[in-house]
Amino acid sequence: MKVLSNTNTPPAEEVPVVVATPVAPQRGEISRAEVAPVRPAASSAEAAAINFLRQFRVLLGAARLYQRNHPRLMEILASAEQQLRIVLASQSPLVFAVEHNGMIMPRYEANASELLYDPRGELRGLAEELLRSGICSLLFVPPINVGELDLLAHEISQVPRSAMPGDTASRKLWDSWIREQRIAGIRLNIPTEKRDSLLLASLVSAVLAYDEAPQQSSHARAMQAQPAATFEHVAATLRVLAKLAPPRDPEMQPSAADMARRFHSVVTGAERTAISLVVHGISHVKPREGESLEPYLERLADSLMLAFAKQEFEAGGVTPPGIGPLMIRLDRERSEAATNVNARFGGVQHDEMRVASLCERFWNKLPARVKAKTLRSRDAWCVPAIVVARYLEPLAGAAEGKKSEAAGREGRAVLLAYARCLESEESKARRAVATGLSEMAPQIERLWPHSSAVDFGSGIVRALLLETSPGVAGILSAVVENLARVSLVRHEYAEFERILEPLESFPRDDEHAHLSTLVGRILSDEQWLYLVDEALANRPLSPVIPRLLRRRPDRLIDRLGLLLTAPNGMNFLSAMVRLVHGAGEPVVGALESRLYEPRRQRIATAIHLLASSDPKRLASALPRALVSWEWGLQDLAVTELMKWTNPAVVTASAQAFLATLAEAHAMVVPCMIDHLGFANETSAAPVLLQIAAGEHLVLRDIYLRIKAVEALGRMRIADAAPILRRIVRERNGLAHNEPAALRSTAEETLALLEDRPSSGRTRAKESARSKSGVAHSRPRRYLRANLKTPLPAAILGPRGGDARVRTIALGGAFLETDQRLALGDSLHLEIRAGLRKIRSTAVVRNVAPNGIGIEFVHMKAEDRERLRRLVTQLLK
Repeated sequence: MKVLSNTNTPPAEEVPVVVATPVAPQRGEISRAEVAPVRPAASSAEAAAINFLRQFRVLLGAARLYQRNHPRLMEILASAEQQLRIVLASQSPLVFAVEHNGMIMPRYEANASELLYDPRGELRGLAEELLRSGICSLLFVPPINVGELDLLAHEISQVPRSAMPGDTASRKLWDSWIREQRIAGIRLNIPTEKRDSLLLASLVSAVLAYDEAPQQSSHARAMQAQPAATFEHVAATLRVLAKLAPPRDPEMQPSAADMARRFHSVVTGAERTAISLVVHGISHVKPREGESLEPYLERLADSLMLAFAKQEFEAGGVTPPGIGPLMIRLDRERSEAATNVNARFGGVQHDEMRVASLCERFWNKLPARVKAKTLRSRDAWCVPAIVVARYLEPLAGAAEGKKSEAAGREGRAVLLAYARCLESEESKARRAVATGLSEMAPQIERLWPHSSAVDFGSGIVRALLLETSPGVAGILSAVVENLARVSLVRHEYAEFERILEPLESFPRDDEHAHLSTLVGRILSDEQWLYLVDEALANRPLSPVIPRLLRRRPDRLIDRLGLLLTAPNGMNFLSAMVRLVHGAGEPVVGALESRLYEPRRQRIATAIHLLASSDPKRLASALPRALVSWEWGLQDLAVTELMKWTNPAVVTASAQAFLATLAEAHAMVVPCMIDHLGFANETSAAPVLLQIAAGEHLVLRDIYLRIKAVEALGRMRIADAAPILRRIVRERNGLAHNEPAALRSTAEETLALLEDRPSSGRTRAKESARSKSGVAHSRPRRYLRANLKTPLPAAILGPRGGDARVRTIALGGAFLETDQRLALGDSLHLEIRAGLRKIRSTAVVRNVAPNGIGIEFVHMKAEDRERLRRLVTQLLK
């Protein structure tokens, strides 16, 4: 056997190379290095090789510690290169095999696999470092130079760690590095071994020599089915394979010749049926390249066990639930056989992981038709979850891409049958299904929810509610939580509700604490916010979402309130109202209760939402709540209620305003009086007459009296005529008793009531206001005057600044200003009209890109008269 040599190597130096390729031990196995004895160096060449390896280990440490060209590193590198030259002078090529607990220098003798002498553990440390770098063998040939040795040492200190030394990834990595660096004197991970090949050849020849079956070609043997066998025959065959395996004792490492004689001895004393089964196995299980005897016998035993299980399954001798127990019995037979002969064969005890792997391989090899039949039955839980997932994967892919509706139906039918196994009385069946559903989450997400699998999610929830095992219940809780998440992502809110309702129906006590915890996780902050965002999205609202959100009304209102405070929060108000309407009483009731709380933001949220969704509810709560509110909240509630034109809401609001008129803030009362007039609330006439006459105990301000007179005129209250005449005519000497602003308003109202010819202008104004308000929810209270030349104005106070009046009326104005003001902000305004200055208190009612609309909520009598004259002049 020849090793791959560098092209620069002379042909005369191409010699056979034997490399002991380490194989990572499986569970229950013992690596070859663990059983190889350690002895002193047998020759000067071996001693020189040990010295080189020690120096090479020092070089690796120096490569990490020092920079390149450091004097100390160069000294160590020169020493290592000198030691290597000494070894290559006596043995070329030089080969080392790396084991987990030391280094091996392979030779052709029987003791070829012995570890090199290492009393201080230096070589073991080197071996561990090389294995972590993905190196399982080293080969050096004379073309090597000090530069290549330096490159190798630095690369070992930099390459990423490898989980499996000598695997395909490690070999490709190192082969690529050797090509890129043009390394001629070093080869890594050479996958050859002579001794194991000889042992396998001896085994095959010994078995075939004692086989009494007719002489056939290997192809003919491979095409034959395994001979019919009983459990006893298979157990006897496993005992034969155990006797063929290498001994477990590290002191008993026989040579290849001894092993060959042992093979013939074992085969000679074995039963004919066992030999026939071994021959059939060898015909079907071919040795792999570089494979040693022990793993090959393991694969041979696995193949025999799987073939026997398939034979019994097809013959009806074992049902799907019996496959696992059968594999356990076979594995125990194998372990007992290995223990009896003290051989390294399958471990010394039963291994659950090995049995699980055999079961998985068994089901994977069955035809799809047979698997489908089992998966649709009550025995579906017996099929390993990974096999079910692999079966569902193509069906889910076809269903997701809408390539095949039949594939989707088949996949969902399998899921339903699999989930029904949770009804089993066997705890292990329920645990297997619960674990399987957890592992099959990717496939479930693509097949469910669907109208043809409505019972899938609810069935799992029912199983969780009835489960008595805490372990199984914990797994099912995770599955249900994932199903809830999937239903939300897929916008299947009805399915989400079907999952949630049964969980919430159980009492909240210690016995069902895990269900309460699960509901909390399902309705976590993330899921809750997702539902709220879906409810406010610009698309038709699913009726299920309000039913879901009404479960936590306070939590919902807090979220809506937070959104309303955002810069563009009012854009979502219509969607919020839609949601509140859908949620119904729990949310509306929670909003009403917040009207009586002391926190301003919570009250403002409740006012916004109630005024838009259930204004009559807000109006009925106003008499109790208004007195405790500050001016801003009172103004917000009043202005929001005044926006409605529905007769029932208008009447309810007017009655609420009348009941709270005396307790309301002075800046809010004018709006309330205006609404009473527009609502034609005749029951308010006595109070308005008192205010207009100045006889009310609280509301005696001139501006409020003007508003009351205007309201009486709008309602055409004839009983107001005497009071209005007194206001207009009463004097104290030559001077009038009442201010000019109040008198002018009273005179206009009196003309309306008496239907005098002079009232025609006032009636024309009212008719013009009605026509100008066609595009608005309600008629304007006053005519507006548009100014071609804006009037200068000033906003007084901390946020003061200049402004320009573009439109003005008795009730308000439109200002152009650079000040950033929000809806509901109050301000003190001074308007300059020639030499006249009109001062007032106003509230921002509208914000536009080019300015703000304000409403006058208070001004002195003289300012009101100046404003009236200015507006009258502008309207002429």
